[in-house]
Amino acid sequence: MVFLNFLVAIAAASVAGSALYLAHGRHGDDRGGPRAELVRYMGVAAVAAMACSLANVAEMSGGGTFAAAVGNATNVVTVGLAWAGARRLNARPAIGAATVGAGGILMLGLTFVMALDDATLLKTGALAVFAVLAAVELRRRPVSELAGVGALTVTLIAYAAYNLHRLVVAGLAGMGSPLWQHTASTEITTIVSALAIVGMGLGSVRLGRELDDDPAPGTRAHERGVLRRTAEELLRSRAEVETLVVRIPEIALIRAAHSAARADEVVAMLVDAAHEALPGARAGVPARDTVFVVAASVAPADVEAHVRRAFAARMPRISYGDTPDLAFEHHRVADVQALSLLMESRRLRPGLGAVPHP
Repeated sequence: MVFLNFLVAIAAASVAGSALYLAHGRHGDDRGGPRAELVRYMGVAAVAAMACSLANVAEMSGGGTFAAAVGNATNVVTVGLAWAGARRLNARPAIGAATVGAGGILMLGLTFVMALDDATLLKTGALAVFAVLAAVELRRRPVSELAGVGALTVTLIAYAAYNLHRLVVAGLAGMGSPLWQHTASTEITTIVSALAIVGMGLGSVRLGRELDDDPAPGTRAHERGVLRRTAEELLRSRAEVETLVVRIPEIALIRAAHSAARADEVVAMLVDAAHEALPGARAGVPARDTVFVVAASVAPADVEAHVRRAFAARMPRISYGDTPDLAFEHHRVADVQALSLLMESRRLRPGLGAVPHP
């Protein structure tokens, strides 16, 4: 029965982690911003919860003090990261992650030097404290105004109350008493923890959907947003807009022969050259090593020659002795969705070569 309860906790942690991954943890995601911060903290918390469950299974199977220490430490980290993540979302001083890490390490060490029952009570107190801190932080603005916070807060308060109950029972009746076995035993704690993990996972997903998803400046997702807004403005006064896609076929060789920073520098020079060749256009890098230019109109032959000349003129500025060749694609898009699909296709599978202007 105990073993099955621990399997329930592992399954609950897996469900929570999977839900967060599906919400915003896709491969190649480059958004940044608040939602990514949420997934970063809560996703690691879900992993810590799974590690805690596995350590508890190992302890029940004869893993001894080491398994107990790992379980105690990861349990504290799981709840502590909820507090640290909430502080991050509220843009408060970034002491949360460091404090949680220190608490986990301290818990790990103390389990080796204390009696296991005493270490369990110390862990229980730490869980109650972190859960209360997280609940209080979630009630602060601006996060408190978002959907999903209510579910998270209720879950954390209930979890804190249960851990405080364990401390009271241990103090009044002892950990070997029938009252402990019937209301605060390891089996009951496992089930409560599993329910808390599910509640936190579901609340975090709902919160993630409400969070401002504006990407952090400098990310490729931010560039995609700027290009989409530019296309939307242009399409208000015309049926179609021109989209120029420019790549450097040998950029991978530049990255391998020099460095990633050097390759990024060359791509940045290409963006500047595109802006010079088309002063009224907007150029950005929505996919790795791929420059998009959105403009009202483009003369294919002229603009390619202008971009090449402007790009070549910039090479001496970065002390690059050779001017890489450029590959151009020309597209007309009639709506923002078509531009989004075009950028997404280049983000997932960068294309090479030129496509004739339709």
